Amino acid sequence: MRILLALAATLALLASPVIAQDLKVTVAGRDTVVLTPAEVKALPRAKATIQVKGQPVVYEGAVLHGALLKAGVVSGERLMGRYLNQIVVLRAADGFSSILSIAETDPVYRANPVILADTAGGKPLDAREGPYRVVVDGDLRNSRSPKGVVAVEVKAGF
Repeated sequence: MRILLALAATLALLASPVIAQDLKVTVAGRDTVVLTPAEVKALPRAKATIQVKGQPVVYEGAVLHGALLKAGVVSGERLMGRYLNQIVVLRAADGFSSILSIAETDPVYRANPVILADTAGGKPLDAREGPYRVVVDGDLRNSRSPKGVVAVEVKAGF
């Protein structure tokens, strides 16, 4: 009986919305910026759809490019030469990391946005996916869409 109650409590916790938390954004050679949940929510927003277990799910959240601009990343027409050598490392709370090139996050180079989703299907992310899930709009597989993202780091790629 106790095991069933503990299992039910764990499942209820996982299905409940995650408590919003700060997002750490670091650009190599610059200071680290810590964005509060309110600051992330105030960034330009977009929607992106990915397949989850064979079903399309619409995620909504802040455009990743906006968070990178807050941390001082070079972007737009100035994003060329040595600046294109940068990578964006997306770090999840569970230790998982995913990598994008800096150009993949910039609207000058990519039409579809990369977002820091905080909702899925119109509902806040649950504890399994939140506080943020990076969604790369246009990817055919969601393996570059880490769940539980708590930090973003921009650094030289090689």
